[in-house]
Amino acid sequence: MGKYVTVTEIAKQLGLSHSTVSRALSNNPRISKATREKVQELAKELGYHPNSMAHQLSHGKSLIIGVIVPDLSVSFFSKIVECIQVIVQKEDYCILLFNTMESLEKEQQAIETCLKHRVDGVLAAITMQTKTFEHYERLIRYEVPLVFFDRVANFLSVPKVVANDHKSAYSATKYLIDSGCQCIAHITGSINLNNSNNRLYGYMNALEDHGIEINESLIHYYEFKPLSIDGFLKKIIKKYPLDGLFVFNDYVANYSINVLTKLGKKIPDDISVFGFSDEPIATYMTPQLSSVGEVASKMGRLAAQKLISIIKQEEAMVNEKIVIDPGLVIRGTTRLKQ
Repeated sequence: MGKYVTVTEIAKQLGLSHSTVSRALSNNPRISKATREKVQELAKELGYHPNSMAHQLSHGKSLIIGVIVPDLSVSFFSKIVECIQVIVQKEDYCILLFNTMESLEKEQQAIETCLKHRVDGVLAAITMQTKTFEHYERLIRYEVPLVFFDRVANFLSVPKVVANDHKSAYSATKYLIDSGCQCIAHITGSINLNNSNNRLYGYMNALEDHGIEINESLIHYYEFKPLSIDGFLKKIIKKYPLDGLFVFNDYVANYSINVLTKLGKKIPDDISVFGFSDEPIATYMTPQLSSVGEVASKMGRLAAQKLISIIKQEEAMVNEKIVIDPGLVIRGTTRLKQ
C-alpha cells in the first residue's frame, strides 16, 4: 500500500521542527536559504507532495463539490455529470460523485459523506424512493449550498434546474393527436418524482384540450419495473383500440416497442410511440424513436454555474426554478401530422 511523505517525516530526517520545514517548503524568507534548499532537496528526493486538501480546509474550503445522481447507467445523468465536471474544473474544483442506484439509503449515505468531507456545495437529483428530505435539510442547516437538477424537492428553498416537462409532454401528446391518434396511453415513472407527474399532467391536459376523455386504465406507473409494462400493454391492446403511446423516457419507450412488436403490432402503422429525453438509444432503434429533445448538457452546465456562483457568494441561495424548454425530435416511430 502506498504511503504519502509528510512534513513530519522530512522534519524527523533533518532534525528540524515541523514549522521550520513547512516554512521552508513554502519558500518563506524567514528560513535561511541553506535550510530551504536542504529541505526542498530532500522533499524532492522523497517524492513529497503538499496536502492541498489540508491547506484549503485551513482556509475554510475543500474545493470539492458533491454530485448525486440516481442512475449513472442512464445516458441523461452521465451527460449531466460530464458537463458539471467541465464547469467546476474551470474553477479548480473536483467532484465527489455518488450513484445512488435509485436507493434512498444510498442517497442518505451520500449526504453523510459530503458532510464528512466538508464539500463546498452539492448538486443532486433525487431517487424514486425519496419521500422524506431530512438529509437535504441537514445540508441547508449547515449552510452547505445545494442545487437540485431534473428530479427535485419542490418545497425546499433552494435553486432547481429542470426541463419544462409539462409543456414538452403536452407538445408530444398533441403531436400524436395531430397525427390522427385518438386512443393514447401513457407509461410514466414513479408517483414520487416531480418530472413523472409533470409529464403525466402534460399528457392529460393535451387530451382534455382536444376533447379526448382521460381514461385512467390507459395510464401506467411502472415504478422502474419494466416487466410490469408487458402485462399493461397486453391488457390494454385487447380492450382498447390503442393507436398512440407516450412514454416517460426513451429506454422505456424502446422496451415498450419491443413488447408491442411481440404482440403483433407495427410501429408506427398500428401504434405511434413518443419517448422523452432523446437518449442515444433513440437513434439506435429501427425505426428510430420520436422523442422530446435532449436537455442534459444545458441542465448540467446551468446547475454547476448556479452552484459555483452561490459558493463564491456572488448570489444568495434562494428558492428559484430555472426552466429549460426542449423541442420535439420527430423520427420514424410516429406517423406524420395529418
